[in-house]
Amino acid sequence: MGAGPPWRPRGVAERRRRSSALPLRSMLCRVLALVGSALPLLARGDEKLVGEDGQPVLSCQCKGKKATHGYCGYHLNAFSDSDLPWCRTKHGCGQQSIRGAWTHCSPHAVERRLANDGKLYHVKEFRDFYKKEGKQKWADAAPFVERRMASNRVAYTVHEFRSYYIDGLGEEGWVDKWINADPEQRRAKDGKWYTWNDFVKHYDLKEAFDKWDASAIWLDGEL
Repeated sequence: MGAGPPWRPRGVAERRRRSSALPLRSMLCRVLALVGSALPLLARGDEKLVGEDGQPVLSCQCKGKKATHGYCGYHLNAFSDSDLPWCRTKHGCGQQSIRGAWTHCSPHAVERRLANDGKLYHVKEFRDFYKKEGKQKWADAAPFVERRMASNRVAYTVHEFRSYYIDGLGEEGWVDKWINADPEQRRAKDGKWYTWNDFVKHYDLKEAFDKWDASAIWLDGEL
């Protein structure tokens, strides 16, 4: 009789079989976790435009601050790389997915920050330009987030601006206000108020960033 495979006690073989299955199980759990956090790509049905009581509505409303992906944005990850921004919505309105309803939203409603060239870009543009450094560059630009003036003459970020107007104007109305709002102004040491573009015209770019950042102290004292 030819030589067969080496003999092992049954208990040892069984333990090895189970041990080899652990990495596979771990990988499967990770995949399922990623799928569970998948974004709109995992839609299950057609769009439903419904309100709080299930009535037909013109458009959906984003969930806002208290929800993950509640604001309009690109929400970049392995499952979401759309050219259109989106948000999680209230009342099951919009496209249906395993993580809840969602809808595309206006590109004007996304947060933008100043990059090193002195211009405003959203997170996807940071990622596309800086590649692997995009996430860190976006985080570093947090002090230079875009703000615009509301009717109460307070400079708000796009998310703050939405919170100020959403109850009175709705999802589309606040975006129109944002589009037409004046840019933020900050007070320089001469006591006068200037926009970012004014700072850039007066100083070289690096100094403009320093002066703009320092002028926030003046602004905070005024609010």
